[in-house]
Amino acid sequence: MNYTELVTNIRNYTEVNSNVFTNSVIDTFITMAENKILRDIDLDIFKKESSGSMTQDNKFLTAPPDILIHRYLMITIPSTGNQVFLDFRDTSFIKEYWPDGTDTGVPKYYAVWDEDTFYVAPTPNLNYPAEIGYNYRPAQISAANPNTWISTNAPEALLYACLIQAYSYTKGPADMLGYFTQSYQQAIQGLGIEQQGRRRRDEYRDGMIRLPIKSESPGP
Repeated sequence: MNYTELVTNIRNYTEVNSNVFTNSVIDTFITMAENKILRDIDLDIFKKESSGSMTQDNKFLTAPPDILIHRYLMITIPSTGNQVFLDFRDTSFIKEYWPDGTDTGVPKYYAVWDEDTFYVAPTPNLNYPAEIGYNYRPAQISAANPNTWISTNAPEALLYACLIQAYSYTKGPADMLGYFTQSYQQAIQGLGIEQQGRRRRDEYRDGMIRLPIKSESPGP
């Protein structure tokens, strides 16, 4: 389903024309719908890894600009080449653990400081190569970007998520809002089964998926 088809379906399902549901209004529905999908399900397709460096004497590390959810932070020890994963903690824990940010050592913990920055402790005593694993925020479907992974692979979830926003906007019938909410949940569950099951199943290790076939007992 491309952008034009999505816009048309939203208007057709709600029976609201373009005088009320302008492209600008619908784009807002899409933004909120895509944000909902990204919050509700962990999609492998949006995983990413970014390389950077922790700077000596600097307890802050800038996050990638497109980060949505962090997954891990790993550093490389320059003297040995060993890779070490940092443990995630909250900021208060780190401040208690390492109260004097001017003291330095090998980083062991990290926390989210703000939407653009991680906070590490101990404060790095060297420049450490770092790798951040995270989920990124994909480009939204739009007139300029008519096809996305979500619109192609999860069109039902995207449409129903948009219709939830549309019916909330118009204060539509509660039964219809409930229907689209239930339909969205079913679509997300189906996508989740694909992500957690089929897409993460190894045929060599787990074998092929087999369905039971009823076998009639032979007659006397």
